[in-house]
Amino acid sequence: MHQPDLLETPEWAIQVFEKLSGLQVVVHDLSSTLGPFLQPERFKHRSPCCIAVKARHDWACVDFEVTRLRGDLQHSPEGRYHRCHAGFMEWVVPVFINDRLAWILFAGQVRTAGDYRHLVRDVRSTAVNAAHTRKLPEIEEPRAEAILESLRQLRSRLLAWHMQASALLKHTRPTQSGGLADMADRRRLIQNFLHKNHTGPATLRDLAKALHLGESRASHLVQELFGRSYVQLLNELRLRTATSLLRESALSVLEVCLNSGFRDMSHFHRCFQKRFATTPLKYRRQSQA
Repeated sequence: MHQPDLLETPEWAIQVFEKLSGLQVVVHDLSSTLGPFLQPERFKHRSPCCIAVKARHDWACVDFEVTRLRGDLQHSPEGRYHRCHAGFMEWVVPVFINDRLAWILFAGQVRTAGDYRHLVRDVRSTAVNAAHTRKLPEIEEPRAEAILESLRQLRSRLLAWHMQASALLKHTRPTQSGGLADMADRRRLIQNFLHKNHTGPATLRDLAKALHLGESRASHLVQELFGRSYVQLLNELRLRTATSLLRESALSVLEVCLNSGFRDMSHFHRCFQKRFATTPLKYRRQSQA
């Protein structure tokens, strides 16, 4: 089986869970520490049934999964499965780092089948088109318990990764030999450099210095190893950080721009529009819907 690089592990681990469970995973990154390592689409419910409900009842979704859920999870550290106001069932597991709620993992959506003893039901009830509900698979409680445990295992994998990645990014140093032993090591060092420095200047000259190479050779090496230019890699990470900040922080768009590594608002808007086909402000409004 393909083993991902350390910095690719979060997305890989989530995809493995999705393949085994048949469910889509959504992440709420309250600490903005996971966002740069996942695809931006990972942070929003995107199943057809949820999209249809949010189009008319987004306030109820926000009330249930943001306003009330985050408080409830303080008392449910091992997670739960619940049925939302629209009647859709999903699993949710909180991730605490240093005793603070850092991430929330969601998996869903399905219909309940049979009797449930431990299902949390929303006090609200929203009328939805029955056609959306009928398309969802049915799950009985024994299977629901197994999925909940699997989601807890995913949490453990992400926490272990977080400890490894934090130590690696903190202590990574360039080699003294004038070059790295092999291409895999060079790839890891470039990834480490970008993840550690992408919110700052992070120039190609800085990367070349870390690699003990000239700027031209460093540029060609990035293209060889990743199939993309240094600027493309850098901007992708900055945009991932920007989307995380837009979703989970109260920073202004200008502050998001600066805190994600961009130094020019016009350039930030152009890059964002090209990547997501919308503006940062509209993205924030849509992600909160």
